[in-house]
Amino acid sequence: MLVVKELQKVYDARGRRVEAIGEVTFSVEEGSFVCVVGPSGCGKTTLLRCIAGLLPPTRGEVEVAGHRVTGPPDGLAVVFQEYGRSLFPWLRVADNVDLPLRAAGMAKGKRRELVDEALDAVGLGDAHQAYPWQLSGGMQQRVAIARAVAYQPRVLLMDEPFAAVDAQTRADLEDLIRSVWQRLGVTLLFVTHDIDEAVYLGQRVIMLSASPTRVAEDLAIDLPDERDQLTTRGDARFTELRGQVYAQIQKAKLEGKTR
Repeated sequence: MLVVKELQKVYDARGRRVEAIGEVTFSVEEGSFVCVVGPSGCGKTTLLRCIAGLLPPTRGEVEVAGHRVTGPPDGLAVVFQEYGRSLFPWLRVADNVDLPLRAAGMAKGKRRELVDEALDAVGLGDAHQAYPWQLSGGMQQRVAIARAVAYQPRVLLMDEPFAAVDAQTRADLEDLIRSVWQRLGVTLLFVTHDIDEAVYLGQRVIMLSASPTRVAEDLAIDLPDERDQLTTRGDARFTELRGQVYAQIQKAKLEGKTR
């Protein structure tokens, strides 16, 4: 469903050349949940923006469902970390979720049905008429997720979407997104700086090196499909996998300092 081939991104500004992404290659199977982690500043967000067609790569290419990405592709949605900036404060919750559907020219009845289903899926079935600023941070992020879900994407990209919420809300949102993923069968690429979160959520964890970024390791997460915050995180295998990811990230940090 998603293929990244020898992707490179170089910034040239005022005579200074910065290679943000060295060369990244990986693929994501249809319907799978893959997490991406790496040291701070390694270019995770740059990589995601290139995949989403929001930023042109210097070299290499991205394919979604067999089609080369040259701009934001149909069937792909993105949920960003800055949920407050992505919602329009003067629009009610339902209207925020409806916005991309209206822009796509969808019939009103179908739009209403998809908005209702999406808000129900994220536990906000009673918040249609509220404004974003009347909601907590966690609820605002649920609205952003609902908007992406209502669009019925085949591929969903998430850029550290839970980084700005408290720990308890974060745990709730982690379980929510796994539930939504299982329910919809969407292909999900989730970028995070949190090692525990990556292991808890994903079927695979792709670990990036320090900048210029490359794939350092691609680890299969062989935990049960059904997961919960207490049982899964207390599992010895979870601890072992977390240790493997942590060791790789620490290695990447050390290598980054010696370059």
